[in-house]
Amino acid sequence: MIFRYTGAPSLNSLVLEKMLWAVRFKESQETDKQSFRSRDYSKSISSPSPPEHLRRRVDLSRSEFAGRAIHRLSHKEGRCSSLVLFLHGGSYVLNATHPHWRFLASLVERSGCTVIAPDYPLAPENSYVDAFRMLVPLYRELMSGENRQNIILMGDSAGGGLTLGLAMMVRDEKLPQPDAIVMLSPWLDVTMSNPHIEEIDHADPFLNVGALIRAGKAWADGANPRKPLISPLYGKVDGLPPMHLFIGTKDILAADCRRFRGICAAAKARLAYYEFENMVHDWMLLDFKEARMAAKQIAAIVAGIGHPETCE
Repeated sequence: MIFRYTGAPSLNSLVLEKMLWAVRFKESQETDKQSFRSRDYSKSISSPSPPEHLRRRVDLSRSEFAGRAIHRLSHKEGRCSSLVLFLHGGSYVLNATHPHWRFLASLVERSGCTVIAPDYPLAPENSYVDAFRMLVPLYRELMSGENRQNIILMGDSAGGGLTLGLAMMVRDEKLPQPDAIVMLSPWLDVTMSNPHIEEIDHADPFLNVGALIRAGKAWADGANPRKPLISPLYGKVDGLPPMHLFIGTKDILAADCRRFRGICAAAKARLAYYEFENMVHDWMLLDFKEARMAAKQIAAIVAGIGHPETCE
């Protein structure tokens, strides 16, 4: 299934795009080639833990797994349509941000789901190996027990690629499958070698190809960057659960998302593909017309998979 939104861009989305160009955010990612985090705007909105004010909207709790923080967001009325394991984006080098937590709180409110958001290891201090060393046992734990909830793997940007890689590992290790995979502006190939990226680059005010390549190398830590656990675009899609992919046309990652759509079509894999005209990277985490439209679609996917019950 392919969904394309081609309506005229809202005023707020145009303002966001002009603001990103005006502050030259894209170019600022190149100012310090030795540091992935210097002068990044995410510093000012970074929030490794959910902001306390969200307690007015959802229940928040924190636990630890393998020495890392695990954040849980659940519905105030205790309803649970499904369990979402959410992996945040940030080029594998940055923590979650305020827009992530606002999006997740809205997802809980709209769908009745419970969100599990791990603070997984990041580069350059860690690599993909460390992340999978944590996430696979966490997934096993979430899937254990006779009364487990329906589980959905979801992630944005780098977290979207990590989500797909985790699903591939789950399949290959013959673990119980998730009920669905939801990828939001996913980063599927850290090599950034798709020639069609150049065609979109002039229209993308957000992502910097050079900065992504450096972050991807740090995440791979010397391993082949085309390894499916690092760049799931190169992995097999056979035997995966239903997938949903959201991408905007002014996002350089759209080049590989379209390539992935073709791979899935050839393999007859179950992929629902949602492409929004004129939207930038991770637009669905924000608050304007097209963002709310995508967020409602995502919540409907989550609510439609599970069956409401009390979360233990």
